[in-house]
Amino acid sequence: MRQASVDDYGQIAALQVRNGFTIISYEDWMAFWRENPVYKQDRQCPIGWVLETESGEIVGYIGNIPLAYRFAGRELRAAAACSWVVDACYRGCGFGMRLMNRLMRQKDIDVFVFTTMNSVSEPLARSLGFSKVPVGTWNKKAFWITNCRGFSQSALKKKSVPFATVAGYPVGAALFCWNSLRDGMPVSSTSEIELCTDFDSRFDDFWEDLKYQNDNVLLADRTRETLQWHFRSALSRRRASILAVSKGSRLDAYAIFDRQDNHALGLRRVRFVDFQALNGSEDALRPALCWMLRKCREEGVHSLEVTGCWLDRPGLPQIQAP
Repeated sequence: MRQASVDDYGQIAALQVRNGFTIISYEDWMAFWRENPVYKQDRQCPIGWVLETESGEIVGYIGNIPLAYRFAGRELRAAAACSWVVDACYRGCGFGMRLMNRLMRQKDIDVFVFTTMNSVSEPLARSLGFSKVPVGTWNKKAFWITNCRGFSQSALKKKSVPFATVAGYPVGAALFCWNSLRDGMPVSSTSEIELCTDFDSRFDDFWEDLKYQNDNVLLADRTRETLQWHFRSALSRRRASILAVSKGSRLDAYAIFDRQDNHALGLRRVRFVDFQALNGSEDALRPALCWMLRKCREEGVHSLEVTGCWLDRPGLPQIQAP
């Protein structure tokens, strides 16, 4: 086992492909590490560890993303595990846990985070003392169907139903009727909604207010620089939609959506990935959501999805996906 390097991209990508992972481009890989605001402050921070055979082949990897959090007036250092993968022939020898144990032995880390759990890794994480965050139901999804025929065809294709394209017409019609009965989100707001192409200086001012108002809440850093890094790939590919909700020149809330199509199923999908609001501006969620639902319908997007059902968190308007 040794510390991973950005130069290991080729072998790590090959390892991920062998094990069914989705890979990112070399350009995105380099930017993901080198533009990370925390990593830029500490270039000695490991980007992860690899398992390497005597012949130099990488057969295991765990990524280590340095992140900043804040709680009770303190700046916290966090480490998020990512892309934990070991070739099948090495899994029974405990090599996977050796990688995880190495990540957990890091010094000067206040919080360890898993953001991409699945049915395989969750029992292992629990055995290491990890617990679920108290907000959201992260093994579930909520969604609005914005194109009934397209959505039904993708759903039937996923179920391997024969002639999914043809069958999608009657199923889509039934979905449309059902959706029409349940749809409806009354909106009354004096806020202005602006579609932004980037994160400007208002987002730094917003972050200062947000962390002051939520001093007793564990918050992931949301400075302008961090948001720009986190959504770099989506912004560069014009997949991200940033909605700024303001009154006058002050940013009161924002919503971020990411276009994440499933090409294998022919599913055109937008995911609602973040919403933050200052105290008293939580109702901005409704007009922001309605704005994106309207855009999805106009552009033929099949569904708007919320992974983890995090819209149910306390303090937000109670909005139920149909």
